[in-house]
Amino acid sequence: MSTADENAAKHLSRTSLRDFGPPVPTDDKAATYATHVLKIMPHEAPLPVLLRHALDLIGIPHHGPWEKVAWWVEFQYQGHSCSLSYEKFGLRLRVRGDLTKERADRILLEIRKKLNTAGRTVEKLLSKKAHNAINSGNVTVANQYRRLRRAYDYFRQRAVNPDFVEDIHEQMEGDGIVKSWSHHVCGKSVMDLNASHDLVASISAYLSVLEHCFVLILPFHDFDPSSDELTQIIGDRWGDKWRRVIGVSDKESKRLRERLGEVVEQWRNPYSHGGFEKGYGATVYVHMEGLGALPVGMSSILDSPRFSFFPLSETDLSKVFGLFDDIDAYLVRTFPHAMAWIESGLDVRFDEEFISQVSHSIENYGNVKKLIEIQSYLDDRAANMDY
Repeated sequence: MSTADENAAKHLSRTSLRDFGPPVPTDDKAATYATHVLKIMPHEAPLPVLLRHALDLIGIPHHGPWEKVAWWVEFQYQGHSCSLSYEKFGLRLRVRGDLTKERADRILLEIRKKLNTAGRTVEKLLSKKAHNAINSGNVTVANQYRRLRRAYDYFRQRAVNPDFVEDIHEQMEGDGIVKSWSHHVCGKSVMDLNASHDLVASISAYLSVLEHCFVLILPFHDFDPSSDELTQIIGDRWGDKWRRVIGVSDKESKRLRERLGEVVEQWRNPYSHGGFEKGYGATVYVHMEGLGALPVGMSSILDSPRFSFFPLSETDLSKVFGLFDDIDAYLVRTFPHAMAWIESGLDVRFDEEFISQVSHSIENYGNVKKLIEIQSYLDDRAANMDY
């Protein structure tokens, strides 16, 4: 046990867990007493293992796994036989003894409160260790590919096939000076405007997918847990992630990177930075004596979405989504094993053991299919607590 753990254990033993102790043998009479149960809800203890670890620190060990039970801890609280168990359907706190229901409920609530207080102490202890653990590769990154991809597919579908909007023709009767007036809305124009909004949203969503893939690809590519800083890579901009993972050494990757940069500059960046384009070409007008207010970008405003009354065309859609399809195909060709794992939905570990398992699977089987099957089985077993 480290010095920090020892200090935390002493603090817990003096404060929130001072009334807790190892379990004591029960006699035949005690075995006949009723067991009272409190279900601890997820919002009350979002990380049950913190409560378990608090008890571990003061010398009360946990046990398990067992069928439908990940772990359990037996202990005494103020002389009462108790247990804490993490089961398939949630966290359960139990007390057994010659107790009325009201007295048992009061004890269970006391224990829950003190365990949660102890859990916060443990959380502070572990948080201090977390940064070093992350940058040494001892982490698992949640695979959000499917969720992020759904957002992209949603906006892409809406951009390509916008909801139909009918034309509006209204003739209104006035009074006084204006005897009548008409109101007209072109449904096709509204649909085009909606499609342009969904195009911008789909570009942002796709960049999110792409950046996520770049991070998850690393353990299958050249990630070194001893030297690479994962937090820095995650925080990098998409262009830096591209250079780190793909590079621009071959012509195709360089061409794709340039095309993506153009799409981002034209469509996404203006809407991500208050509506201002790079160089403010079509959004800032300079006052020229005798000429009026001219756009800073002069005639280059032809390339701005603001130039046309209809900012989006079929060509724009084909250009953007065709590029994204090309990038997707490039990733699958260049990183087939990583993309197979990412598309499976499995989380990705960054430790040396996992990287070694990936290398072994590729060397022996030519792919990671077998490794995906094994990990899927382990994940399902853990989720169902089938031990």
